[in-house]
Amino acid sequence: MTFNDLISGAMTSAGQVRNEPVQARSSERIDALLDAASAVVAEVGIERLTTAMVAERAGASIGTVYRYFPDRIAVLAAMSLRGFERFLRKSVEKLEEHPPATVDDVFSALIDACVQMHRDEPGFTSIRLGDQIALPAVDGGTAASARIAGSLATIVSAELGVADDGSLAGRFDIALTVLDALLVRAFVIDSAGDEQAIAACRAVVAGYLAEAPVAA
Repeated sequence: MTFNDLISGAMTSAGQVRNEPVQARSSERIDALLDAASAVVAEVGIERLTTAMVAERAGASIGTVYRYFPDRIAVLAAMSLRGFERFLRKSVEKLEEHPPATVDDVFSALIDACVQMHRDEPGFTSIRLGDQIALPAVDGGTAASARIAGSLATIVSAELGVADDGSLAGRFDIALTVLDALLVRAFVIDSAGDEQAIAACRAVVAGYLAEAPVAA
């Protein structure tokens, strides 16, 4: 396995989309609706998002929104799944640009990817990698961190020769949960990302991994 397998290993199908796109035009329309929803969430938060707001921001009819999303929760879930996939792709991009030699290197790349998502992806700070939006049931739990952790443990063990006594995925799950929570705080403090909080995130994650040894 390679780090590129992280994407296929952690992703699930986009179950919230009412009509799966079979043409490029439909796919583009869904992306436009999700872009509009992301912009609204960035402004007002997930609690106040409505399908009417999505339609208005996208310049579409409410019927068009309902064609693909039965309600606002489906919109948020699709946003969450899209953000999750984009985070995975950004993480793999960084891991392939600078192949890691240690587990710390792996998590440094994941933190870099998550920071970039918070900065570049509207609404990501609200949606994040948490499990507050219901996603399709998958083996290993519904939380995004759990879906990443299992695949990541398998890949790290194979690629870096890290010994795994069966607890590696659990430790990675905790590290990813901590990473997610602390980076959200960094971007709540400062929309550009509070640098002290980001540095603290790196230190806390590295410290946890050091206390829970993952060396071969």
